[in-house]
This record gives sequence, C-alpha cells and structure tokens, in this order.
Amino acid sequence: MMVTQTCFDFLLLMSFGTLVTKAQTQIYLGSNCQNTSQESFSSAYQTNLDKMLTWMSTDAATSKGYNHTSIGVNTTVYGLYDCRGDVVGHFCQFCVSFAAREAPKRCPNRVSAMVWYEYCILRYSNESFFGKILTHPTWHGFGTKNVSHMAEVLKGEGFVRSLIRKATEETTQLYYLGGFNLSSTQRRYGMVHCSRDLTNEGCRQCLEAVLAQVHKCCEQKIGWFIWSGTCMIRYDDQMFYLLNNQTSSLPASNQQTDKKRGYYKRSKILIICISLMGSIFLLCLSLYRFWYRRRVRKDGFRLPSFHKIQTEESWTTDLRIIPLTTILQSTDNFSEACKLGEGGFGSVYKMEHKLQSKGSQSFLVKARRSLITKSCL
Repeated sequence: MMVTQTCFDFLLLMSFGTLVTKAQTQIYLGSNCQNTSQESFSSAYQTNLDKMLTWMSTDAATSKGYNHTSIGVNTTVYGLYDCRGDVVGHFCQFCVSFAAREAPKRCPNRVSAMVWYEYCILRYSNESFFGKILTHPTWHGFGTKNVSHMAEVLKGEGFVRSLIRKATEETTQLYYLGGFNLSSTQRRYGMVHCSRDLTNEGCRQCLEAVLAQVHKCCEQKIGWFIWSGTCMIRYDDQMFYLLNNQTSSLPASNQQTDKKRGYYKRSKILIICISLMGSIFLLCLSLYRFWYRRRVRKDGFRLPSFHKIQTEESWTTDLRIIPLTTILQSTDNFSEACKLGEGGFGSVYKMEHKLQSKGSQSFLVKARRSLITKSCL
C-alpha cells in the first residue's frame, strides 16, 4: 500500500498547496503597543486575554470579517479584529489566528496591543476603545517608482477622495476599492478602509486626516499606503486588492473589465491545477497497477492455467493430489473401456496407479466434459 499512500499524500498536498502558500506569507506591516510599559499580568487578566485571542481566532471563520467583544468583569479585556474589506472566510481566519499568536510576542507583557498585517488588524486592551478614532501616530510605506508629473498626483488625490465618499456617504461598508485609467496605457488602483466599530462620520474624519498626511511622505511615489490604527488608505499601480498576484498593470476601460480579468486569470489557474492533478492521478494509477502485478508474481497468486499442469516429479503423496497427466494415462485418455457410468456430476472412470512404496491403489475419477475438452476433475 506504500504506492497508494504516497500518491494520496501528494494529491492532498497539491490540493492545499495554494492555500498553504498564501497562509505562510502573511505580510507584517506594523504594530503599536500604545506606549504602555511592560508589566506582569494578573492571572485573571492573562486568563481573559487568552480567552479573547482564542475567541477572535475562532470567530473569524464564520463572521463577515469583523467583530469585537469584551471578556471578564473586574479584569476586562476588550478585543477587536477587522479583516480587509475584500478578505473573508478562511483567509480572514488565518490572518486573525496568525495575528493572535504574534501580538503577545510583538508587545510582550503589555495590557494593550495592536498588530497590522496585509489582510487584517487585531487589537486588544484593558480599556474600551470601541468607536474611538486614532489619527496619530501614523505608519506609512511606499514603493521605489516616482510619478512623472504633478498632474498624476492631483488625479490620484481626486480618485482617493472619491473612494472616501463611496465608503462613508454612498454606502455603509466603511471600505471601498476600485481603479481608474490614468492614461490610455496606465491604470491606478486604490482602497480605503476603516475599522468597522467606527461610525460613517468617524470613518470619514479618520480617512481625511490620514489623506492630509500623504503629501508629507508619499505623494511623489506611484505606490504607497498610510495607516493610523483605525483607518487606512492604499494607492498603487497594481491590482493589489485581489487575492492573487499581478506582476504588471494592464489598461482597462472600467471596473467591470478588472473583474473579468480576475475571473479569466482564476479560471486559467483552475484549469492548470485540474489538468495537473489529473495527470498525477493517472500516474499513480499506473504505479499502483505495476506494484500490484509485481506483488501477484512475488506472492504466487495466479489465475488457473491448463498449460501449467503438475508433473509426477512434483507429486507429493501426502497431499493425495493426482496430476492430470497421470489420470489421462491411467484412464487411457478417458476411454470408454475405463468408464463405469454417469452421474449428476459427470462421467465416472476407474483408474489404477502404482504409488511409490504403497503398491497398487484404485481411484474413482469423476469428470465433467463441459469444463475440459474431454473431461474435468
């Protein structure tokens, strides 16, 4: 069974390979221990914190990508997780679970902590922070490519402001993403996102405050992000908000074209994976058949063959097995002279054969002509 087990394990790894690869590449973007000093936790607070981290890891699998709660009475722990607007389900759960393991390490012995990864934010504290806006400090990052002219900066800022309006005024999602054509050959993409414990107005204020910081750090860069702890803006020349990597920017006419491109790319990947898994399955099947045939030959399991009949030399008297060649000789090839009669199981013949050191013995042989050309044992 070694061959079949190996093939099964390989197919299982292929099936989950994509998920594992993404799971292993959680990108750390920042953390904030909120200027609290290191201190020893009480056992009650540590117990409640462990419960909070476990709850967030579990709840993220079935929620809509966000939730918050409090655990405990006298030593209360307040906790919140918030996955990026385009990330839900198992991707969200993995990011939150990863952040729940890493947060105590990045902020050891701190009663308050906040960690930010590419797909999620996790935060806990001994004081309630739900609904409160954070605009300072901010964290930012940017790429190496610079904009070519000031007009691009103005277009980018106008585009980001339109995303803010859509996230806070035209919808209640507190996040929005999209793209626009910078020129006939270039396209830009953006996302705004707020922690979903904020109100629409609180989200708008946070995003506007963060956007005002962009000119100090990033406006001359093609790709950048800025985050305050409760809201985030990201701008790039690549479609970063899809859960697959895009190595180049292609021109598109509208957002519907972006969706189609993502659909076609996912379909292509799916077809390749199915074809590869089918080939591996056929290979495993061939290996199994080869292994099975070798085992049959080795263990001696063979189908009956009338061409391999036992000879007198290999006849052991202890088993009382009479070779067909001996029966043919002793009955004169099943002649009528040796025939005693017929019964329900076939013709009955008399034969005599001299067994070694045991004298002459007589045997009755029943034959069914329907199974052998002339007779059958």
